[in-house]
Amino acid sequence: MPTAYTFLTETDVRSRLRDEHLHDLVDFDPGAEIPNQTTEPEAYAAYQAAVAASETVKVSCESMAIAQIRSVLNNRYNTTALFSATAGARNSLLILHVLNIFTYLVHRRINPRKIPEQVKDDHDETLAWLDRVAVGNEAPDFPAVEAPEDNAGIPRVGGAYIPNGHYF
Repeated sequence: MPTAYTFLTETDVRSRLRDEHLHDLVDFDPGAEIPNQTTEPEAYAAYQAAVAASETVKVSCESMAIAQIRSVLNNRYNTTALFSATAGARNSLLILHVLNIFTYLVHRRINPRKIPEQVKDDHDETLAWLDRVAVGNEAPDFPAVEAPEDNAGIPRVGGAYIPNGHYF
């Protein structure tokens, strides 16, 4: 079954969640017998809907995890380059933290009161890491944001001083 992950891969997700747990969490059993499309069209349509819903849940959780990380890293790092990297070019630290949030969100979807302690700890560690990065106490080896173009050669008019309420 093809996946629509944008950054993570099935291998990444399976390194953290066992198949049966992931399928339980997203309401889909890939081991279920696939109904015959011609003899059981309603059952086949329901099966296809379950497959689509499963993918939607996984992609939604991944998108939320990426958005949370991107919101912190955006000012200092080139998040477009970070999250558009593919295969072996992806940063392992970034994969780890996206997986931590992804796993937490998938577990939270089922029952927020029964999230495994290790999943909570991993999620909290990622949030703490994001806080350290935000204040500059930790500097991951990510590509920096490019400085905006200098406006050299463009005349500037005006100033910050406004005497008596008049701007000169």
